Amino acid sequence: MSAPESMSEEDENTIVIPIDRSFSDGDPALWPNDPKYKLCNDSTYREKLAVLWLKKMGAYEEGMNYSLDKLPEGYALLERPRIVNPDIYDRFLYGHPVGQYFQSTIQFFPHFYYLMTGGATLCKCALCERLQKQKARREAGMPLRGGRLPGSNSSRGSGTSPRGSSLASRGSGVASRGSGVASRGSGVASRGSGVASRGSGIASRGSGIASRGKLLARAGRIVRQPIRPVVDGEGQIDVYKLAIMELKENGRLDKKIKEKTSMDWRAERERLREYLEKLDLQPSYIPRAGEIVLWTCELDGELLWNSETYRVEIYSAEENRWFGVPEWRAGTIGQVPEDDIMLQDLVKTTPKGKAVNYSGFRIETFPDPNSSDKSYSLQSKYVPLRCIKPFNSFELFVQGMPRKELHPSIENALTVMSSFSLLDKYHVKGTWPNASIYCRGIFIGAELLIIGDAVRLKPKGYNPNSLQRASVTDVMVIDEIQMELINCEEDVKSSQLAEDYRVRISGKIYTTSSVRAQKEADVAKPIHGLSEQEISNTFQYTDMGGYGNWYHLYTGKTAKVSHDMILGRCYEPDAMRLLFGSLSMNHDLHGVIMAREYSRQADDRIPEGKQWFWGDFRTQTLAIDSLNGEDVGYYSEARDIKMWRANLKIIDGTACPADYREAKLPGEVGRPSAKSRSSFGEVRKTSSLVSTGLGATTDISNTVSSADEGVAREESSEEDFTVPIQYLHGGTEETEETEEGDYVLEKERKAKRSKR
Repeated sequence: MSAPESMSEEDENTIVIPIDRSFSDGDPALWPNDPKYKLCNDSTYREKLAVLWLKKMGAYEEGMNYSLDKLPEGYALLERPRIVNPDIYDRFLYGHPVGQYFQSTIQFFPHFYYLMTGGATLCKCALCERLQKQKARREAGMPLRGGRLPGSNSSRGSGTSPRGSSLASRGSGVASRGSGVASRGSGVASRGSGVASRGSGIASRGSGIASRGKLLARAGRIVRQPIRPVVDGEGQIDVYKLAIMELKENGRLDKKIKEKTSMDWRAERERLREYLEKLDLQPSYIPRAGEIVLWTCELDGELLWNSETYRVEIYSAEENRWFGVPEWRAGTIGQVPEDDIMLQDLVKTTPKGKAVNYSGFRIETFPDPNSSDKSYSLQSKYVPLRCIKPFNSFELFVQGMPRKELHPSIENALTVMSSFSLLDKYHVKGTWPNASIYCRGIFIGAELLIIGDAVRLKPKGYNPNSLQRASVTDVMVIDEIQMELINCEEDVKSSQLAEDYRVRISGKIYTTSSVRAQKEADVAKPIHGLSEQEISNTFQYTDMGGYGNWYHLYTGKTAKVSHDMILGRCYEPDAMRLLFGSLSMNHDLHGVIMAREYSRQADDRIPEGKQWFWGDFRTQTLAIDSLNGEDVGYYSEARDIKMWRANLKIIDGTACPADYREAKLPGEVGRPSAKSRSSFGEVRKTSSLVSTGLGATTDISNTVSSADEGVAREESSEEDFTVPIQYLHGGTEETEETEEGDYVLEKERKAKRSKR
């Protein structure tokens, strides 16, 4: 592999800036040797570096295009196929003397500036700091910490599964791993039931699935050489891979998912259960944690349609005048209110017993998912419900506004509308070679949907560019959310669980159109609408009879739809009148479909020809690195898998002396330390399970979010924090909109709602 001279031709309007080649510490010998790493087009990378450099020097001019003529000597941008989906390529910049890579231009720029200034000052980039620490340990005669360079073919030890062969979305919720809930009781659970949590609920039984070994001849007798259990990228037992192995051996499988060796899974269980129960009881119009909404900081007056400007504007009845369009922006719900929400709060805040930081919603402005600059997330505020509107309806509230007048966060949010992630996987069932993993929720675009929700379905064959008007009349009450594994992999070493994955939402479908119901029933006798009692029993929302008559579709049989067919939740009639002044369920049809089309063009994570980005957890889907002021993902300092595993053994009563050392328990005697010597001291604030196991009283008012797939150890191996997605989580999926695939009827069966 040799250094590229130039991977693309520059546009004639681009100003090419030559770099200083007199000084560089790049070393091609430190590039990964693994053949899956390939040189790739670095033009975009050079353009971003050029802009950062000129801004640093004060020479940047708005509207001009810049690019470096090449990268510094010894540095190159390499790409490798993502494990979960080889069609997606992740890119890394190699060449640093430490042997590890830079993840982005933002991370590399301090070192680039150091090179361009001839190394006049000490470099402060993350990799140089790591290199200095290694030198200091070497000079002090201390051993360097273990690990191997990225791309190395050497394994860590016999019988150890290679990293990247695990399933991985750890945890199950919106933002913070280990914290269980990122908000005040809101249940924004720890990362990752987004796709497939790690852990250990499916352990090897007498069949010897997890610990089967090779027969060796030793000293004249046959012995069995044990191998380590199937583990994921963090060394935790991979319950999903074991489930597939068990399915292959037994032919059938039907069991609950338990991940008892996963701190993420155990710490979040109780809070996530409570939060999902709370969602079952609250009205559908109330925004949920982790959702994207349209919001404004202030809203003095009422929103009405101005027939003169053809906009939705603020109107003051007292002053009898218009105040223009609110300063709308898009944001992420980080915390939900502790006070009760009333229907009237949609238009006018009712008296509350607490200040807005308890009675309102915490919202963070949504940053650009394609950029490493997440500073918009720092712009947050607590606002009442009347300042918030469903993001799916953005087209209604910003209509008539020129694009240049829109806040950038709105386009940022539109970029992730063709993305989804799964929430809280609780059961696996199948008959070889196929299986299904059952989940309790799914984030689709801006909204969170859970079992029991009534969701509006897109009309069959709808074309947003057609002049023919379409009506939304069909509503599904969700009974099950499944991730289907088609043709499961037999090879335990395979990087995939199955050849194909599909997300399916199933339930009974109802319609407000008697004509459509009669047509689909295909019977001569006239059909009858649901009685008031049947409507009350069908929908968990109140007063759904306000929409008029409801009819069974497909004579009440259960149907399956793909996630692409779902528009969003169906709000209560009274809420519809207050929000939109109408009971028409078409209010966001065109906007949602066009937003998804925009996302497929704008989201860099969706390869050409694909339709959806599949994130393994919500914060990855939103491409944010913090929530509620706490770092998540790679940036969390509280994540220490080895320490967590040791603490779980102490809680379970299976710890050995080494586990007590690894647990880093705070001392109980003597003068207290000014700072906890363990990041676990922060994590235990978020979980009664952890605090009980440690036997210490903690203040849970100061919660911390931890989270993501990499181990944030100071000197961990490169691969520990560079495998972003594995098996089922992450990636993209073809949209499934075929006419015969829109509604797939199942055999008549008794609908049963999941017990939580």
